[in-house]
Amino acid sequence: MKSKITPIIGLQWGDEGKGKGVARIASSLSKNDLIVRFQGGNNAGHTIWHDAKCYVFHLIPSGVFGRAQIHLGAGMVIDPSALEKETKIIPREVSFLNRLTISPHAILVMPTHLLLDSVSEKVKGKKKIGSTGKGISPSYTDLTLRRALRVGDIFQNDFKKRYTILREEHRETLKKSFNHNVKKEELKERENNFWKGIKFLQSLQVMNSAEIVIKVLKKERKVFAEGAQGALLDVRFGHYPFVTSSHTIAGGVSTGLGVPPTLVGEAMGIFKAYVTKVGEGPFPTELGGEKSAIWCRDKNFTEEKTKFAHPDPNSQDEFEKGVALRRQGCEIGATTGRLRRTGWLDIPLLKYTISMNNATELVLTKLDVLDNFKKIKVCTHYIINGKKTSEIPFDISREKIKCIYKSFPVWSGKLSDLGAKLPSEALNYVKYLEKTLGAKIIYVGTGPEEHQVVERYW
Repeated sequence: MKSKITPIIGLQWGDEGKGKGVARIASSLSKNDLIVRFQGGNNAGHTIWHDAKCYVFHLIPSGVFGRAQIHLGAGMVIDPSALEKETKIIPREVSFLNRLTISPHAILVMPTHLLLDSVSEKVKGKKKIGSTGKGISPSYTDLTLRRALRVGDIFQNDFKKRYTILREEHRETLKKSFNHNVKKEELKERENNFWKGIKFLQSLQVMNSAEIVIKVLKKERKVFAEGAQGALLDVRFGHYPFVTSSHTIAGGVSTGLGVPPTLVGEAMGIFKAYVTKVGEGPFPTELGGEKSAIWCRDKNFTEEKTKFAHPDPNSQDEFEKGVALRRQGCEIGATTGRLRRTGWLDIPLLKYTISMNNATELVLTKLDVLDNFKKIKVCTHYIINGKKTSEIPFDISREKIKCIYKSFPVWSGKLSDLGAKLPSEALNYVKYLEKTLGAKIIYVGTGPEEHQVVERYW
């Protein structure tokens, strides 16, 4: 087969704008092409603007407004209730259920998985990793323990019996390990929604991921694998232990869809013109440093808005500058509602993730967010133990890192108003990134809506 799967990978800690990137790609695809999700669950949030309206998808592939087939792959964890509710936000005139298939091997998220996630995170206190509380980790854990329930199980006669057995095992774990007694009232509404979601799942087309992918590739059609979260959150190669529970990198496409690695081609990498991070963990270029990390952990958007009604992007205070960047970029977690930590672009981290994913084409998003800054910075190297390096240490959380920055002037006016070409200052910034990263930038995002993109012309 000449055709190969193109992974679409976030190159940072998630929230890079993959939804918009996938939606733009989907707009040019035919009904014979395919977009698949290969890992993760509703702990991800992909934001799309369609017909001047904002949509946030957690499970459904971001190509839902196009014509291509869409598939929920084997490597995913599916909360039936969340999926059923998500389908209702899509306008009635958009025909998608006839294009949607789901793998029988995808794992089911149970109500007790949600409890296990939230309770275990709570007892960790200051050692928490920033879980979304969506039951993702306990669901993947059950897979490893070889007791998970999968989509294919819902069609078996003994499904309710197996569900009850596993639910009671979860309750026992909650009692013995976390001193949490699960009362019937605590589960009643969640279970009602779960079974409603199961009924919805039973109405969907079920198809093996490998079967549908290979079928499309044999016809020399396009297959795009949409990743959730970002490469730095990969369970093995991310900034462990501050990671998600699945393989978010291009290598996860093969196992997440059950296809040989030879069918996975070069990746398209998506990154923001700055960096954000949700939750705990290391962040070398964070504006405001530890103060910012603590603030984003303990405060919400209302509290921040009260304290900083009009944060100055050109303040001498790095913390306030980070707040301004967060405000201008609307950096509030689409899934969690938490404040995202903000910082300057980090070249060493990008080189690491580009290499790891074999990303030969790049999409730069949210360049317009930097409109009001007089000067922007890029971290080019680290200083670790007195030595200059661009290498990523084995455990970045254990290293004291000082960043070396290169500064760039900012353009005049709003990028979203400047049409199909970039002002010279923005173009110089883009060209510098291309040269430094060793990969071609094919799109530059200049606004939140799907059409606010500058295609490569340089």
